[in-house]
Amino acid sequence: MKSFRKNIGTILFLCICSNTYAQYDNYDSVEDWTLEDVEEEAPKPQHKEYKNALYVHYSPSRYFTDDYKQKFHEFSVGYARSIQIMEDMPYFLEVGANVKYSHAKDNGIKYDLLTFRIPVNAVYKLYLSKTKDIALAPYAGVHIRAIAAGKEDDWKSFQIGWQTGLRFYYNKVYLGVSYSRDFPDKEKNPHVHECSVHVGYCF
Repeated sequence: MKSFRKNIGTILFLCICSNTYAQYDNYDSVEDWTLEDVEEEAPKPQHKEYKNALYVHYSPSRYFTDDYKQKFHEFSVGYARSIQIMEDMPYFLEVGANVKYSHAKDNGIKYDLLTFRIPVNAVYKLYLSKTKDIALAPYAGVHIRAIAAGKEDDWKSFQIGWQTGLRFYYNKVYLGVSYSRDFPDKEKNPHVHECSVHVGYCF
């Protein structure tokens, strides 16, 4: 009887040891078992909104006066500073300045102008990629324009206008199109209507 009980105890002990070993049989070590349960997430890429931009414009424009309409070819360079209005939304206030050279020729007469302009724009970005490096940005705003040199005697130096446009951003570079014109004012000549294509670099 004692021998039978002893054999039963031995068999139970071997069964318990076999089950315990089987639980860890699929793992090479305790360290492997621990690493399988705890996985570190890969760090997400950080997007940077660049605050500064340099750009160049080409603008075929029309200057209207009471007597005639004159077409100009215009080239400008400028700088813009962006300020994000809300931290969790891609709304920006953009303030800058540019200088523009305008040239026209009519009936053998050449026209050359030098103009300074201060634009202020509200910009919203529509991100097209998870990393936010690709975006479309519609914008609109107002500007102050001053003809510094080459104006006719009856042309006013300071005028106020508005502009709207769309940009395509790819990382630090953007390409855009825009339209602008002066606010209506019968006392001020010329009235400028301007279409433009521009390229910018952000930093």
